[in-house]
Amino acid sequence: MEVKNSKNWCLYSKRFAYTTSFLIFLLTTALLYTAGRDFYSAHPYKFYFLFGTLLAYYFGFWPAFIFMMIGTLYANYYFVAPYSELLLSFHDIQQYLLNLALGLTCIVLIEILQRERFKSKLLLMVSESRYLILLHRDNRLLNEVKRRK
Repeated sequence: MEVKNSKNWCLYSKRFAYTTSFLIFLLTTALLYTAGRDFYSAHPYKFYFLFGTLLAYYFGFWPAFIFMMIGTLYANYYFVAPYSELLLSFHDIQQYLLNLALGLTCIVLIEILQRERFKSKLLLMVSESRYLILLHRDNRLLNEVKRRK
């Protein structure tokens, strides 16, 4: 049996997912600003990737991907020296691409696992419903046989 709608595994609406993503973005940014320059200059991308991975687990690939792209660009602009300038050295590009590759690997793997989990859940529900249909049909046939005797 081929399951075609395993991409729709998220229980929440898209509006709720993107609103939550935006609120988590604001919360992460506020957390980094309150931690101070010494902290956020050492860890500019890590919290955006961490929360992006959690968003991938609960809401799927696209909200997490958009969150991570906007978060890393924002972090690179405001939390990496020179601050409020988008000057990328070779080292910054390497660090950005490495962090982006790690983050994308995490959210892609989570998305694949969630789709497979949902697919197996759908197959289980279909098999249970088919079993119940067969059981009811057999009970009806058995009752008819008993009445005829």
